[in-house]
Amino acid sequence: MKRFATIFLLYVILSGSVLGQPPAEVAELQEPEQPIHHSLKIFLDPMNRAITVEDSISFPEEFHSTSVEFELNSNLSISNNSGTLQQLTGNVPDTNVGINATGGLAAGTNEYSLSLPANKNGQALLIYSGSIYDLAEQSSPEYAQSFSETSGIIGEQGVYLNYGSAWFPIFGEQLMTFDMEVQFADTASTWKAVSQGDRFGDNGWSSSDPMEEIYLIAANFTEYSVQADDVEVLAYLRTPDSNLATRYMDATERYLKLYEPLLGDYPYSKFALVENFWETGYGMPSFTLLGEQVIRFPFILESSYPHEILHNWWGNGVYPDYESGNWSEGLTAYLADHLFREMSGSGSQYRKDMLSRYKNYVAEETDFPLARFTSRNSAATQAVGYGKTLMLWHMLRLELGDELFLEGLRKLYSDYKYQRASYSDIERLYTELSGVDLSIFFQQWVNRIGAPQLSLSVEEATGNRARIMFAQTQFGDPYLLKVPVALYYEGEAEPQVFDINLSQKLDAFFAEDYERLQGVLVDPYFDVFRQLDREETPPTVGELFGAAQIAFVLPSADRQHWSLMAETFGQGAESEILYADQIESIPQDRSVWILGKDNPFMEQVVSSTELYSVSNTPNGIQIGANELEYANRSTVVIGRHAANPELAVGWIHVEDMVAMPGMIEKLPHYGRYSNLSFTGSEPTIDVRGVWTSPNSPMQWKKPNLVAELQWDNLPSVELLTTLPPKYLPEQLLRHVNQLTSIEMEGRGLGGKGIDRAALYIAEQFRIAGLQPINGTYIHRWRDAAPGFRNLELANVVGIIPGVNRDVSAKPIVIGAHYDHLGINSDGELHAGADDNASGVSVMIEVAAKVARAFTPQRPIIFAAFSGEESGLLGSEYFIQNPPGPFETEDLFAMINLDSVGRLEGRTLQVFGTESAYEWPFMAQGIGFTIGVTSEFPAETIASSDHVSFLNAGIPAIHLFAGTHLDYHQPTDTVDKLDAAGMSEISLWLEEAVVYLGDRTDPLRVNLEGTEQVEVARQQGERSASLGTVPDFAYSGEGVRISGVAPDSAAEEVGLQAGDILLNYNDESVTDMQTYSNLLRESAPGDSVIIDVLREGMQFQFEVTLKAR
Repeated sequence: MKRFATIFLLYVILSGSVLGQPPAEVAELQEPEQPIHHSLKIFLDPMNRAITVEDSISFPEEFHSTSVEFELNSNLSISNNSGTLQQLTGNVPDTNVGINATGGLAAGTNEYSLSLPANKNGQALLIYSGSIYDLAEQSSPEYAQSFSETSGIIGEQGVYLNYGSAWFPIFGEQLMTFDMEVQFADTASTWKAVSQGDRFGDNGWSSSDPMEEIYLIAANFTEYSVQADDVEVLAYLRTPDSNLATRYMDATERYLKLYEPLLGDYPYSKFALVENFWETGYGMPSFTLLGEQVIRFPFILESSYPHEILHNWWGNGVYPDYESGNWSEGLTAYLADHLFREMSGSGSQYRKDMLSRYKNYVAEETDFPLARFTSRNSAATQAVGYGKTLMLWHMLRLELGDELFLEGLRKLYSDYKYQRASYSDIERLYTELSGVDLSIFFQQWVNRIGAPQLSLSVEEATGNRARIMFAQTQFGDPYLLKVPVALYYEGEAEPQVFDINLSQKLDAFFAEDYERLQGVLVDPYFDVFRQLDREETPPTVGELFGAAQIAFVLPSADRQHWSLMAETFGQGAESEILYADQIESIPQDRSVWILGKDNPFMEQVVSSTELYSVSNTPNGIQIGANELEYANRSTVVIGRHAANPELAVGWIHVEDMVAMPGMIEKLPHYGRYSNLSFTGSEPTIDVRGVWTSPNSPMQWKKPNLVAELQWDNLPSVELLTTLPPKYLPEQLLRHVNQLTSIEMEGRGLGGKGIDRAALYIAEQFRIAGLQPINGTYIHRWRDAAPGFRNLELANVVGIIPGVNRDVSAKPIVIGAHYDHLGINSDGELHAGADDNASGVSVMIEVAAKVARAFTPQRPIIFAAFSGEESGLLGSEYFIQNPPGPFETEDLFAMINLDSVGRLEGRTLQVFGTESAYEWPFMAQGIGFTIGVTSEFPAETIASSDHVSFLNAGIPAIHLFAGTHLDYHQPTDTVDKLDAAGMSEISLWLEEAVVYLGDRTDPLRVNLEGTEQVEVARQQGERSASLGTVPDFAYSGEGVRISGVAPDSAAEEVGLQAGDILLNYNDESVTDMQTYSNLLRESAPGDSVIIDVLREGMQFQFEVTLKAR
């Protein structure tokens, strides 16, 4: 992460340094342990909740000729075995440890001793059977902090077996490999089994890589599969939904592209999304198990889903040594949840939220060192095990820099893949890599309980300097800290940010130029794990839910309902329920929930939030600009306790008691907010907010300074990485490379190359899942073209059918011409990369995405037109002879892609938006959503296929990336394309296709009475050229030039970018179409007079036109 050097001298007073000492002696890397292998033949009878397993076990050499002890689920009976078996204990309760062990729930087990036969070479056989049926339930007493959990279940809903189920023999903590074959009873003959690793037969899985546990998931799944390079991407859904499956599979491919360059190759041959039968969010090796509601939340794809994929590197690829602390959850959260927020520009807010959770949920009695964290089972364990660990990784990144940080992660992954790694291993690895002794860093963050607390003071010192003083106010020894500090100087747009080292309870340093210094902000990006001051954290719902002591003050009305809320929210805390009509004041020693709008103590909450613009209204409550009536609403407001700012008071209003169960369920999930409001009996949130923190003690503002400081106006920081685009540039360029290859011969009419191009596009339509029309993708006809009296041409057409009968005959058309200029008389290939292999490529990729992930209301036709360069022949034929059952007058709208390969950071130009009222609004909305702005040139010229549709009265737009000097030149080659820009245009097109495909109302067409755009049918190729590049964004008089081609006629006479062409041989150049027609009527060698406006002055040039 980038740091910003200061431009002034610093004088740091330190009695010691944080890091930087040479590394101490480090332990050698241990040899990996040899795994036990299980060969499992499994018979499942879900309807009878039964399982039978035959396990052929192979032990590593150290186990040969010895007795081994193992555990097995106490509900499973061993019916046959090799060797001598002895039961040692019965039904021993156990706990489950691991990244998915939310509550640590595990089945009771029997313990056995097995003597291995000396003549079996470490081989043993166990056959056992029984029933496992433990219904999922909330295992943590704290609300909203864990999923429901089970120690294992086999039933008609599905099968879920993990390590805690002890469904296979568990030999201590020994790693294992396995293969399994699953057979189902006839009553579940259509079921599929899922586990980690590689496919092993029709219904089996195997792993030759050492695993910590073996999963077995099964249900009546519908399976979806695609191949992404070397990884099979799968989705197993309980309810068939190809669109949902596709969205997840596409996201999987994208996230693999994100993480593999950062960390190393994905460790498995597959990744599968598996739908569970209760709400979960688990990450297993090579698959994730998400609940049926969770999987359909739209935000999951960019929050929980990348987290679970990333677990294949951390937790399911490199295993944490749980005995010395689970570091993997914090690292996974850092490189998934945090990274996505960082990429969106809100990484510092995410870190502040983590620090706030620690402040709100972790008390002295619930705190613990990271060395003791195994898995989350409460709000406190989440705040420490996820939040504090996440901050450790962040601080390590800042200590070493991004390059070393990522190099260390790649080395950790490569050195410890399928092995256990401890914090000591990580310390050793980074110490060796960096040459810096990190022992103190890891000791204080891994083994120490608590967090540093900082205070700040600033005073004027001699020599026009500022003395900036820090105190570490926590009990105990000082921490060794690297703390960022921002200094705000008068006349500077941004503060200067630098790092200082703190090692004592009191530290100070000097900064120059006190006279200009206006403010100081400590830890501006929330980079340091520390105990936030209450003034840094606004009161939130989470603060009340995290309170160790809590009181509930109930109103007189609906007391039974309010009591249920109080009893539920009070679980896991020292709570008391009070009645408003029986007390004179609220408790002073704890945080308080005040319930109901008729509660007389409601005013205490309102008064505590007046600084946030909260007030009563006759029929509700005012929160800032929102006036929220009581009727049909449930509202929550949080403030500070008047008696103690370390405590909070909260008010909850529920107007209709029918909404009470929903509020009890939902409110704990909104812990980061200070105010909330829901509508309806099934509470639906429509207002949420967080109060500001205006009085942070980490800020110092010079006394008597009148000017307001922009504390948030901080320098940007360098991102760790960026998310690959949804449309991968290399995939777009793959099509362009094919279409511009020598075999395609420039895609000129009459050659074999254009036929090859048509076949390639047709095959891509087939692969994309488009359906042919009338049984074929290639629609041929004969026409006259320049140089040909009777030439066979072909459009390539595919369709996605619509599902709404009312609009099933009114399709959208997405078009792009695929023909180009072929090979010129000098034998030069006109590759036509931008014009228009780029448009065809974008169309193919969007068609593939949309066909797999979207079910439109109306049909969507994708058409690759021929003959565009010879007068829009293909689109004209399409209009006059629409394919299949469609009629021209029923065509709903058209989007044309032509020359979309050279965006290069410019504004996307959208021609034809005047043809329907909705076009500009759609374009602006898409631009706002995806960050690609567009502009709408006023002119429509007869240069591309959308004109055929406009002339037929069909609203049509043309997407155009912009002009360049390689237009219609042999130099229009693939190496000059902006693939990232093509990716952005692809996303723009997808948004437009989905909008139009779901729209059932007609567009408001503006084409009645408009003049037809004249389309020139070339009698031969236009031969004359001036060599200017027009500026399509210009809307004034004449035609403005945006560029001049080298060695052109225009360059020879001195025309330049910015000139405006007014007259051509005394004929007014009124618009682009007139200019194009005038050039078309000229020949090479013609001498023409051009009148030009340049910087307000008019000039006249005599120009001799050249050949194109």
